Amino acid sequence: MTQSISSPFVESPSPYLRCVILDGSADKDLLANLYQLSGQGTPTWEPLFHGTPYADLEESGPILVLSDQQDAWEAYSSNLLEQSDAGCVLYLEDHRDWEAAVKHCKSLLTVRVENQQQQLMRFFEPRWLEPLLGSLSATEREQFFGPFRTMVWRNELGWRYAQPTGKWDGKVQAAGWLWLGQDLQKTMEMARLRIIAKELANDYQVALPSAEPEDFVYGELLAAHAADFHQKSHYERWLRMTLSKPQGFWSQASTNTVLARDDLAASEKLDTLEGL
Repeated sequence: MTQSISSPFVESPSPYLRCVILDGSADKDLLANLYQLSGQGTPTWEPLFHGTPYADLEESGPILVLSDQQDAWEAYSSNLLEQSDAGCVLYLEDHRDWEAAVKHCKSLLTVRVENQQQQLMRFFEPRWLEPLLGSLSATEREQFFGPFRTMVWRNELGWRYAQPTGKWDGKVQAAGWLWLGQDLQKTMEMARLRIIAKELANDYQVALPSAEPEDFVYGELLAAHAADFHQKSHYERWLRMTLSKPQGFWSQASTNTVLARDDLAASEKLDTLEGL
């Protein structure tokens, strides 16, 4: 079960060793900051693209850092995760599991999709961690945690965390063990829509129906998704039109004519609709 927390750097949800995954694309000076801001001694870290099919991208790829000291690096990590979708926080039970943790993270970088093809997955992407964890089977979820006892991420609902139900069996899965088929992807999309609906229901609560406002927003986002809109900014614009346009706007012939046009991009359709 996913729960909320103020911040893993203020209120730890786990008694274990804190690790941080940060994506190099979030800060070009990430490695320089790692060495300059860490406490005494050489920091314990690993570039997760090293030794994988994505090694050519290692310089701007994600790194796993053992970050259980209160130092300037901790403050830097906290700020970067607060300000961008740079990664997540994980908790490791024992220093002896570090090598297994590195191998586990690397195994999650590759997933199998349709026709057994393999592709890169940014498994540490905080906007998708909650939808992913909520969509996996019980066995897949436990395997996804691997040696980590807690995962923490920040999305539209604030800092969130989840924990496995059982103990790690000591096995590290091979790369590509997770199958991310179309059905699972669709389930994740709907879970992601529900998170966005919660955020928008809170932001627009004054203008929403008093009864079941979150369900109302979710229904509107489902309608937008069915109309081939998939960006968060598009969902908000759709909701704003629902609240500002006359009742029945989405069923009008002029509206449906715009939605059916193939010569307009999604944002252009919304521009046109807002002008009706």
